[in-house]
Amino acid sequence: MDNSLSTLLSTLQESVSNAVLPTETSILPPQNGISLLDLKNELFLSYLQNLVFLILLKLRHVTGSGKDSAKSQELNEEATKKLVELRLFLEKGVKPLEGRLAYQINKVVKAADDTAAASAIANTRPKLGKPKKADAFEDSGSEDGTSSDASEHVDELSYRPNPAALLRPSSESAKTGRSSEPSDAIYRPPRITATAMPTSGPKKERKERTMKSQTMEEFVRQEMSTAPLAEPSIGSTIVAGGRRVKGDRERADEAERAEYEEKMLTRLAPLTKKEKAKRGQNERSSGYGGEEWRDLGAGLDRIENLTKRKGGGQLDKSRKRKIDVADGPRDSGAMGNGMGNDFAKRKRTVMKRFR
Repeated sequence: MDNSLSTLLSTLQESVSNAVLPTETSILPPQNGISLLDLKNELFLSYLQNLVFLILLKLRHVTGSGKDSAKSQELNEEATKKLVELRLFLEKGVKPLEGRLAYQINKVVKAADDTAAASAIANTRPKLGKPKKADAFEDSGSEDGTSSDASEHVDELSYRPNPAALLRPSSESAKTGRSSEPSDAIYRPPRITATAMPTSGPKKERKERTMKSQTMEEFVRQEMSTAPLAEPSIGSTIVAGGRRVKGDRERADEAERAEYEEKMLTRLAPLTKKEKAKRGQNERSSGYGGEEWRDLGAGLDRIENLTKRKGGGQLDKSRKRKIDVADGPRDSGAMGNGMGNDFAKRKRTVMKRFR
């Protein structure tokens, strides 16, 4: 009895050890390659395993007393590297392949759904007795059956994946595609997505857009920011006898102009009349109270425009009203109040031009 038990234990140990060791056939890759779905599932499973292992290491590090910190740190780094590697495989490997094979997969899934729906409809319909047919009809039916079998065979082949879709188009194929277009010397506009043209012009948008406050921008930049700033020397920003102060934008423009002149060893052209007028307008708006007075004046102008009557009041209408000659003399001479007076006025204006 002892000999039989020992032999059984030895054989069991040998069989278990042989079962644990991998065989050569399992190590070799499969004959038809690895399925994309199997690869995706394996990657997800491995990702979850490494993620759980990393969480377990974090929990042990928190609850433990700090022993074996070097070993736990090494395991933590290995798990993190493995997670990054698996995430890279999923993002750069599996996802693009799914995008390229999505068309073929959708075709096969749709065909399977259509077949299942057709079979379900056929089962729900009541079965009717088929009438007997003649031999000629039977022959034609056999021919129809062969043609339907051929069409089924063609449909099955149409669902196969297209390997050419996985390759990038070469330059030669692009050239041939361009040359295939009709070259009849007629301009054809490019086919683009139809878009609605803007209804309001840039002038209206510029008018409706509120002006930015330079004082507020400088305050936010100086007081709210923690970055170091280069402050100008005392008194260098005071101009026009203290009535105006240079802003950051004006000092930046002057510094850029001076830097360009020093670098290129040349003098830039003086400001044009338009630029001088614009600068004078900005100086007037920033002087005598600054932007606060400008905003106050803009508010008053806006209130005046809103409350102003378009046609004017009765007083303006009475001033613009012409002399009513309904009850006066109706002579047409030069001294009258009618048409002769207007003619004499026009005559004097024309004679002044020729003098």
